[in-house]
Amino acid sequence: MACTLPVEPLTRLEITDPSQIDASYDVIVAGGGSAGIAAAIATARAGMKTLLHTRASALGGFAGKTIVHSLCGFHIPSPDLIPRQANGGFALEFAERLVKSGAACGPRRTGVFDILLHEPILFTRFCHDLCQREKNLTVLLDAQLDSVEGTESLLETVHFEGREAPVSASVFVDTTREAQTVFLGGADYESAEGRPTRREAFIFCISDQENNATNEDGLVTFSERIVNGIRSGVLTPQIGLAVMKILILDQDWDACIRLDAEGDHFSVLHPDSLIRFQILSGNLALELGNFLRGNVPGFEKCRVSVIPAESFPEESRRVMGRHRLSEEDIQSGMEFDDAVCRLAWPLRADPMLMGEATASPHHPFGGTVPLRSLLSRNIHNLLTAGRCISSSYAAQGSLRVAGTALALGQAAGLAAVRIANSPDLAIPAGAEPEVAATIRTALEQGL
Repeated sequence: MACTLPVEPLTRLEITDPSQIDASYDVIVAGGGSAGIAAAIATARAGMKTLLHTRASALGGFAGKTIVHSLCGFHIPSPDLIPRQANGGFALEFAERLVKSGAACGPRRTGVFDILLHEPILFTRFCHDLCQREKNLTVLLDAQLDSVEGTESLLETVHFEGREAPVSASVFVDTTREAQTVFLGGADYESAEGRPTRREAFIFCISDQENNATNEDGLVTFSERIVNGIRSGVLTPQIGLAVMKILILDQDWDACIRLDAEGDHFSVLHPDSLIRFQILSGNLALELGNFLRGNVPGFEKCRVSVIPAESFPEESRRVMGRHRLSEEDIQSGMEFDDAVCRLAWPLRADPMLMGEATASPHHPFGGTVPLRSLLSRNIHNLLTAGRCISSSYAAQGSLRVAGTALALGQAAGLAAVRIANSPDLAIPAGAEPEVAATIRTALEQGL
């Protein structure tokens, strides 16, 4: 399956040598995930000379990793079957073009949620194609940020490993999980110490089963055989945590299995855990494949493949902004006068575990994200988007999904344009509602 975007001349190729980038830009965006891409494209399309840099060797962030196969936050949950877009603008453009390219399908209904199912490798390719078509955008991959210099209230330059001279900009946008620019630039921040530990998961692809093996009756039989296999001691008990999920992305990948990893014994910080994670995933895939072929109708010729798993440490810092978005803000559906983005995903929901996604009119959530949460409280020309905006750790459950990250990225990019064009490189306190109103208009009308 290949991307089918219209062929257009590429304008600026990615750079991996920081010595080859220019010495000055209007806007520098840190982070190559959904929020960073949206912010960089928003500023580039507004005529700002933009540098997007990431430590990774490819764009796409978490959605480009092969352990992630669904994109959430594009649609507002609803009790009927009609998908309702949460935000317009670049988030809507991105979703529509992604599906049209063949890198994703949907939206697919899961409970009250509408999600997109995507192929991570094609998602990454799509992100690269999208950025390369922006004439004002330069992408720097494999970039190690050494330091950020400036005054008490303004950032001025960044220093990259492998480049002697600093790189200057008028405005800086941080979308990284670790809040790199925030931390190195001396902006006020809070750490994520004491956050609960998340368990990793295995993702397996099952292919070559018969067509009726994964219909409603087939899944019932599948579950019954798995349970019986565990009870009889034929299967490892851990396989009992498997959840079937049908993917319509590739004819060779007809189903997907998720298994929780090592539970409380798993640590993303311990090398031995990561090694055990990989070994165990291979062993379980082999065991599961042998069992399905010998015991489950329709799976006699199936193949079980392990999708390469990568451990994702969660964010370590968040900026201290002019407003700290809280769990209570989201649960109460707070409508801010300087809102720039509408939330569309609850605090706790896992699209891979279909039964755990819970939201209904009887359990309200949502509301908006204020511009003040994107603005550093002590650095005037520093904005954030994605995981490192000013919020509580619990609020991140609603903020970190792709659709919301894209909308926040565009909002941060448009705010960066406003700051870059202002004489004092700042959005004055009290002016946030007026600035946010123009951003909301763009989020509805597009870039």
